[in-house]
Amino acid sequence: MSDAEIFGQSLFNIIQFTIWGILSGGIYALVALGIVIINKSSGVFNFAHGWLMFIGGLFFWQVFQNGASNQVTVGLSLATAFLVVGAVMTMGIGVTTVQSATREDKKARSGWQARLEKTGRKWLGLLSSRRFQIALIPAIIAAVGMAFLLNQEESKILRGAMAGIVGSILIGMFIERFTIRPLLGQSLLTAILMTLAVGFIIQGATQLIWGADERPIPVFVEQSEKKPISVPTGIDENGKTIYTVIGYDILPPRALPDYVVNTKSALGEPLRFPRNLTWGFAIAISTFVGFVWLFQYTSIGLAMRATAENQILAESVGLRVRLILAIVWGTVAVMAGIAGVIQGTGGSGLSALVIPALALRVFPAVLLGGMDSVTGALVGGIIIGIVEQLSILFISTTAAQEFAPFIVLIIVLYFKPTGLFGQKRIDRV
Repeated sequence: MSDAEIFGQSLFNIIQFTIWGILSGGIYALVALGIVIINKSSGVFNFAHGWLMFIGGLFFWQVFQNGASNQVTVGLSLATAFLVVGAVMTMGIGVTTVQSATREDKKARSGWQARLEKTGRKWLGLLSSRRFQIALIPAIIAAVGMAFLLNQEESKILRGAMAGIVGSILIGMFIERFTIRPLLGQSLLTAILMTLAVGFIIQGATQLIWGADERPIPVFVEQSEKKPISVPTGIDENGKTIYTVIGYDILPPRALPDYVVNTKSALGEPLRFPRNLTWGFAIAISTFVGFVWLFQYTSIGLAMRATAENQILAESVGLRVRLILAIVWGTVAVMAGIAGVIQGTGGSGLSALVIPALALRVFPAVLLGGMDSVTGALVGGIIIGIVEQLSILFISTTAAQEFAPFIVLIIVLYFKPTGLFGQKRIDRV
């Protein structure tokens, strides 16, 4: 047993709260990654990210809690096929184009007839391409498999996940197409205000459709128990009262117990790992690693990095910048939705007061790690998670987690204004 104390707190408490901070920090890192990627690719600090988390979580909750009709099952199966085809097609030549037409050629092809003919040739070439034919077989297999799985009673989480992914992709691409793309080349302040407007629109739309109540996602709970309701209906020959069951009272589900690691011999008490935080950390880090792999080792990732570095230069060498930005926004919306679902499995559920505010609390992690650093998003998220939990421990109030990360942020930025991993840019005249 360890009796060591640091600033009046036992070693066990410090280790326990640090572990909770690391688990929370993994989720913060996923949120921070989405904000960093949007900033790198579009040059926009996305203030609507919290609402993307919220609406992605609501898409998951809607199908997870209420089931899926036949129409929804068919729609999700077809969406799976389209996602497979899209993933294969955009892994290579789908994000590039040769822009060698002269001004006279463009003028000669102007008019709706020419545009219609050009669009027809484009789709015909796409459907006849070797890459599309390769993608078609796994797409059909994925659609059939998804339709089978979605019809199983045990597939509630899978149904919710597919609904969240498809809905988030559509929302992300819609936002990019109709709010961000028209502002390319405009001032940074205009784009930032547009993301704020998008956030308020999503807030109003979600309250109009789903209301303002909290929506719990009961993933880490035990199955509800039925308590029989019985009434006396007579007396048997031995003089005992006869009871007849007239119904059942469904007891509220109880949260599953935490994972426990036996550390009594070393620390005096066992370390506890909350299930939602543990699984949330694993899912968040897996998503983080998956995106980093996509970003670093695939052709679409190379195109994303080139677009993030210099959009004008990327377009001049044949990259389809607008398509790439749409893919980026769709991908980031999915990551936001995953973070929203993870947070929704906690005690507060999906709350319009909690989920969007979480993204604001992650901004210190983004600035701490560096606005353009993927590694900084991971490190900054975990640091902020640890700081929040230790501030609760040492200051003995949950209010400490609201301001402690910003104090750390101010200290770090005072000595390193670009953040821990940010790059200092030099503009040459």
